[in-house]
Amino acid sequence: MILELLPDVQRLAPSQKRQLAEELLLEADCRDEVEVDPAIRALLDNRLADYEADPSAVSTWDEVKSRVFKRHGS
Repeated sequence: MILELLPDVQRLAPSQKRQLAEELLLEADCRDEVEVDPAIRALLDNRLADYEADPSAVSTWDEVKSRVFKRHGS
């Protein structure tokens, strides 16, 4: 495993590891090579089409978080 060769990376916080992964993907420019499950792609395509048909029918992420926290606390 390449990670074993990079002890400094092993010591990074999870958020830093995610940031590193994003930066590596951008650097490698291989995002188009990542395969997406066809069912997930279809779901996302349908959701995008629904949004494009009626943008007012959706909630922002802040609105969703607010509703969840009101129902479940925190």
